Amino acid sequence: MSVLVRNLWRVTEPFHQLAYRSPEAVGAYQAIGLQSPPHQYFASRLAAAGEVSHGVAVSLLFGFAPSYVAQAVPEIWGIVDARTVVDARTLGADATFRRILGDSWNSTEIVRANAIAQDMTTGLSFAGKPMAAAQNDVPQPSSPGLQLWRACTILREFRGDAHWAATAAAGIDAVECHILHAADGAMPEDLLQRVTGWDDSEWEAAKARLRSRGLMKNGGAELELTADGAEVKLLIERATDSGSAAPVSEVGEKRTAELIQLMKPWVSAIMDADVIGAWKMREQLWRDLPAETNV
Repeated sequence: MSVLVRNLWRVTEPFHQLAYRSPEAVGAYQAIGLQSPPHQYFASRLAAAGEVSHGVAVSLLFGFAPSYVAQAVPEIWGIVDARTVVDARTLGADATFRRILGDSWNSTEIVRANAIAQDMTTGLSFAGKPMAAAQNDVPQPSSPGLQLWRACTILREFRGDAHWAATAAAGIDAVECHILHAADGAMPEDLLQRVTGWDDSEWEAAKARLRSRGLMKNGGAELELTADGAEVKLLIERATDSGSAAPVSEVGEKRTAELIQLMKPWVSAIMDADVIGAWKMREQLWRDLPAETNV
């Protein structure tokens, strides 16, 4: 089942990303007064949870530097209310999908995929999944395409919540997790540091902590995991898969595989349209884990 769980993430992640990175999404946020990229991004991610404080935002968005989050929260809530942001996010997503997918946006295939995605999300328990729970509280749009997009957002955040829980349980903090990704070859170190907002001193201190715990090798400009570091990374990924497997269990493996197959052409179109910026490189994270062996 773990391959299906990861493949479900592979097709829901691009749907999630375009809701704040496409030109249409940016335009929708600008129209309600959110002009800077941090304002647009953090408002888009957080609005479903309401007008949360800085401390709550940092907790929900594990991985971002508190000082970076502070560039937007709580200031954004003095510019626009959360419900208006949710509505703008929906408008931006709809306009983006209509441009990229054209006639297929509300096709019979979309209707079929939406039926499976709705069955996946309707019976889920959101205990311990705050970001997914917030998205689940967003009102259901009227069109099948937007309903599918909303379900994909729920499913993506469901996995994201599981990932951060697994990361914290493994004793890895909100900056160390990115350095482990970089050391694993998943994404470039400079990109990860830039998009998550950690300053140089915080970043270098996290490297030192990981080396002192024997999770990264000492010396050299290149980051490299030790055997223990690779084991911790694998532990986190397996725990993430386990913690986000419930949607697959809800509908079964056959219908999950059907949903993934239906969505592949739309994901390819999103990737080809280049609307999710540097995060297209997240494809490098979409690697199947090594098969488990019985010891």
